[in-house]
Amino acid sequence: MNGEGDRKEATSNGGEQDWHAVCFSDDVIERLNDLLRVELATVAGYQKALRTLKNKAVVDTDHILQLASDHQRTVTALQGSVHARGGAPVVAAAPWEGSGDAALTAEGATVMMESKLFVGALLEVERRGLAEYEASLTSLDEDARELVELELIPRQRRHVAGLSAMLVNLAA
Repeated sequence: MNGEGDRKEATSNGGEQDWHAVCFSDDVIERLNDLLRVELATVAGYQKALRTLKNKAVVDTDHILQLASDHQRTVTALQGSVHARGGAPVVAAAPWEGSGDAALTAEGATVMMESKLFVGALLEVERRGLAEYEASLTSLDEDARELVELELIPRQRRHVAGLSAMLVNLAA
């Protein structure tokens, strides 16, 4: 603490850093890791779905592959953001972790790609992801907020729109 009551912490270069900035940075890293955990689970889930669909003639496999690829890019962006703040990014999550949807978590569920139930469950996962990003905005610093607002939220909205269209086509 200095004489004015502000808490300071030593930095590696011998200087001082404002304690509030350190705490905020830790909070941002924690929130980014929360988002990263969701993305890792989603990537693992899409990879599992793609392995199941590999030898099946399913018209939407290309769309699912694109979604998986987009989520992998998001993982890379979030990992970089955590690293840039001096944090250690989380490295793994179970497929569809936290989704709680039996259509995604049941053994062999991805075989039902043509079913409205399965695509609806994918859509719900994407909507929850979008809600997570939107809710995170107030707890992020300017750079992280820019990443989420300008790159991740628009990508997630495209996923929701694409799966919504797929669901409409299945209903027709």
